[in-house]
Amino acid sequence: MLRRLRLRRRARRLAALTPDAARSRAARGADLLDDRDPGWAARVDPGTLSLADGQACVLGQLWGDYRHGLGRARVIDLSSAPTRFVSPVDLGFQAVGDLGDAAEALDYALLTRAWRDEVERRRPVGDAPILASPRNAAPPLR
Repeated sequence: MLRRLRLRRRARRLAALTPDAARSRAARGADLLDDRDPGWAARVDPGTLSLADGQACVLGQLWGDYRHGLGRARVIDLSSAPTRFVSPVDLGFQAVGDLGDAAEALDYALLTRAWRDEVERRRPVGDAPILASPRNAAPPLR
């Protein structure tokens, strides 16, 4: 019985890996970045964006690498006790990782497309990314 429940839960979670779900997660992450780092989209190159790569993902392009970006965007804040948990998966910064390699690869592909759309939506027409060294030119966060 327990095995059957686990299999059904896994099947539901796999079925939830859709373009619409990825767009929703990326939109939540982009809204968070809009609030915490206005103008962030101008510093992301959608042509090289790859959510599966810790340096080519959104946070990696903004702040040098994924883990550092989690802190800079205040998704994870170790300086004080969090008042609520914000999941990098729920914000579209990371793929669901416990459903196997194929599901993770699919989720990253869907998220990459969704983030490219979010970046493009936030850019004025014809703007190219501002390519600056993230370690030397990261803008201050509010």
